[in-house]
Amino acid sequence: MKIAFVIRKDCSRCAKIAESIIELLPKDWELIYDHEAAKYLNGNGVDLTRMEADVIITIGGDGTVLRTLQLARGPVLGINMGGLGFFTELEVDEVGPAVFKLLKGEYKISENMKLRVEINGERVEDCTNEAVVHTERIARIRQFKIYIDGHFLSTMKADGIIVATPIGSSSYSSSAGGPLLLPTLKGMVISYLAPYSSRLKPVVVPSDSKVEIKIAGKDQECILILDGQREYKVKSGDTVRISRSENNAKFISFRESIYDRIRDKVIRHVVN
Repeated sequence: MKIAFVIRKDCSRCAKIAESIIELLPKDWELIYDHEAAKYLNGNGVDLTRMEADVIITIGGDGTVLRTLQLARGPVLGINMGGLGFFTELEVDEVGPAVFKLLKGEYKISENMKLRVEINGERVEDCTNEAVVHTERIARIRQFKIYIDGHFLSTMKADGIIVATPIGSSSYSSSAGGPLLLPTLKGMVISYLAPYSSRLKPVVVPSDSKVEIKIAGKDQECILILDGQREYKVKSGDTVRISRSENNAKFISFRESIYDRIRDKVIRHVVN
């Protein structure tokens, strides 16, 4: 069994949790560390782009999980050291019992769609949550043309456009007024950031659709942001194409169903 550890930057507490997990693992299991974990655990670190394991344990917040899903290969078990932690499976006080379940193989691997993203036909990193095209300068509205499967949908003015996966629909897209899609649904949500017209409503399209966002007008500098982790500059005349990736995001889960996660991470958080 090959287990990898990825921890939040400059988090000594995260490293101590990793140490406590390692003490419970069989001695013959192979251990891999990212460079940050290796600093604390006296191991040799590897780049995330070269990391591949049977289980990748991330210790941090949602950003740590999303960065790992973008670059590494293997199902992720997230331990929450941040805020909401929608993508993390465990809180710190749940780690011990969960490790024993892991040892006994009492877990599931759930798969969720990722987005394939291209800029003018050149592919960049996949994303799990959302791809956002946003104005580069604050309070400078931009003009976009949106196409679905080659068919023109609309020309719109807004601060930006979000294309989210079902699992990402509970995040940035939701804060922009987009609907919550259950991960069992196969679709993408297109929502808008501060649209000039209040008549513009979010749109849900099938997961096999190809969404194209063309930067219209002159001097329309924007930024493409993937899962809040990677940024690319785009400008007037550029086209961002978003479609379903052939790769899936894989998560280790001990929960009975996705509804448990939605209840625990989204609904209960909002009510409280």
